[in-house]
Amino acid sequence: MATKLKKSKLYSGKTKAAAVIAILLSAFITCYSLVYIVDMRYESGLNYNSYFDTDTFYAQYSQLVRSVVNTKLVFKSEENIKAGNALNEDKLIYNFALDSGLGEYAVYKATGEETQVKFANPEDQAYFDERYNDYREQAIQDQLYEYDDAVKELERYTDFYYCLVNTRTKSEISNCDARTISELSVNSYLDGRYTKGKAVYDTEYYYTYSDDGKLMNYFYYDNYLDSVTRLLLNNGYTLYVGIDDNVEEGDGVFAKQYQAFESRRANAPRAVMSAAVFGIIMISGIIYLVIVAGKTSKNSQVTLLAIDYVFNDIGTALFIAAAFLSYIAAVRMVEAISYVGTEWISILKGLICLLFMVDTVILINYVTSISRQAKKKVVFSNTLIGKFLRLIASFFKEKTFRIWIIICLIMFAFINCVLSAVAVMSNSVIPEIIIVIFDAAGVFFTARAMQSITKIMVAVKETSEGNFDKKVNPDDISPSLKNFATDVSNMQNGLKQAVGRAVKGEKMKTELITNVSHDLKTPLTSIITYVDLLKREELNNEKAENYVAILDEKTNRLKQLIEDLVEASKASSGNLAVSKNKINLKELIEQSLGEFEERIEASELEFKMNAPEDVYIYADGKHMWRIAENLITNALKYAMPKTRVFIDITKSETEGIFTIKNVSVIPIDNVDLKSLTERFVRGDASRTTEGAGLGLSITQSLSEIQGGRLEITADGDVFKATVRIPLYTES
Repeated sequence: MATKLKKSKLYSGKTKAAAVIAILLSAFITCYSLVYIVDMRYESGLNYNSYFDTDTFYAQYSQLVRSVVNTKLVFKSEENIKAGNALNEDKLIYNFALDSGLGEYAVYKATGEETQVKFANPEDQAYFDERYNDYREQAIQDQLYEYDDAVKELERYTDFYYCLVNTRTKSEISNCDARTISELSVNSYLDGRYTKGKAVYDTEYYYTYSDDGKLMNYFYYDNYLDSVTRLLLNNGYTLYVGIDDNVEEGDGVFAKQYQAFESRRANAPRAVMSAAVFGIIMISGIIYLVIVAGKTSKNSQVTLLAIDYVFNDIGTALFIAAAFLSYIAAVRMVEAISYVGTEWISILKGLICLLFMVDTVILINYVTSISRQAKKKVVFSNTLIGKFLRLIASFFKEKTFRIWIIICLIMFAFINCVLSAVAVMSNSVIPEIIIVIFDAAGVFFTARAMQSITKIMVAVKETSEGNFDKKVNPDDISPSLKNFATDVSNMQNGLKQAVGRAVKGEKMKTELITNVSHDLKTPLTSIITYVDLLKREELNNEKAENYVAILDEKTNRLKQLIEDLVEASKASSGNLAVSKNKINLKELIEQSLGEFEERIEASELEFKMNAPEDVYIYADGKHMWRIAENLITNALKYAMPKTRVFIDITKSETEGIFTIKNVSVIPIDNVDLKSLTERFVRGDASRTTEGAGLGLSITQSLSEIQGGRLEITADGDVFKATVRIPLYTES
């Protein structure tokens, strides 16, 4: 019992709803963990053992080295930049010519004189003379911006140490002495020809990082500046750089970046584990929903939902499109995290997780829909391809006229297209006349076919109403529908013959019953007479008297059976005369119960009659008496002893209603109630009880010839018979 209950709960709506909630929560946590792992603002923490091995550190470290060299050796000061002394004039001219698409040129530089540039093409020379000074001023302005940014960056990185040493004068430009830097754990030495310690990239990009190591921005470094190594070599300097050893507890920028990296490295495996665990939970939940989809119990029928009627190929295309667009949107949002402000980062992460949850809902709907259809075996049939194939196949199932019509329509359209093309290319009016004649002929034959269909439909309607003589003349039918018309005509003939045989058989059966009953009456009357004479004789023999009593009982029963047969035959054929009058249904039933008073007392049954008022019906008194007799007799035969039989006399707006209910001694829950009104059918299949199975059949026939009806119902073993007869109305 407990096992069955547990299984049923697996298919309950509450369990399914709980599974959906668990799947969505797992999807959110899984997505959030994955976003944390692939966050492009950070190193993943999974690929490096130390922060000083990361690309983030190398990029920032090399940028600071470049900032030291540029600010101290190239830019020097704002005044030096404004004077143009920080520019590499040759490289600047080259970049201008390259960017402007100018031709060959030569640079002349005399001692103490300004640089002279001569272009082979006069137009190029004129363009250079006109635009170069503006280009040069813009380059100076860019250097001012870079100088300002580099100075601020060096001031911000308080745990970054540098020392520029002039190899000739031994003068230093530094924020820390060279010896101290050499003793740091992370340090580098560069002189233009030799490098030791951490390798320094000669990067062409300028990076901006936050204090905790988040990449905030980057841009391409202007290429009119020389490389770090060349600047050191040309100016005769060596450079010592290093990072403060107190990175674990310090508050400098590198220290904060180091601490942030360590935190990410500690959390990255947890994020991976979280994504894996909740991903498994999410997948398991989806598999569960696929298994129970469409069912309320293990053995219940599969129920399809509205979404399951969408064609599967369309649904699959929409599903793939949604997945592709979601993937593109997620990638774009993950990449955008690197460039947006801090206030937008949480919003982007939330949108990514929300998008993943929406995709999960779409996935659940798609796979459960496919599961329900698979269980119903309609996956392929519920596709546009399947529908198209069924449509093509249906053309070849009917051999009457469908294929012929399809071919004619295709040929008609094709010929019209050909004639139209000829008319367009021809200067003659003849093709247009042919098109008109051809289309007119098509309209004529189509109208004739439609008229033929109308005639066939009229014939079918008349046949459905019992008129089999409304024939279809094949000569008046379109050739495409002649086979159809012939089939309808054959159907009419077959139905007419079948109805004729049935009427003839019913008539012969009625005549047979009437004749046999009449032939049996004569000898039966003689037997009854002689039995009556024997009853009057003094036999003085107890056995003989018993035999006579049995003969008397059986002959009377046989007489009643013959009378019932005759009456049933006449009633079913409508040969009984009906004389309708105003009848008090309540009084009629009371009199009937009075006639059966002795049998009722002997049966140990209690008849309870409920008739709040007189009910006057318009019926034949003799036939109504027989109806009451049959139903009361039926109750006496089949009601369970020592129970009550309830009789109700009521009325509706148009009918008087006589109802009798009793508990059957014979189980009737498996009995076909409609068959009980057929002749010779009894609720007692073993036929051990009294009766011939004609009572209810006669009752039904007598009710119908009076304009009423008999209704039989059952509730368990409670048998209920209801006779409805039209009420008497004052004319």
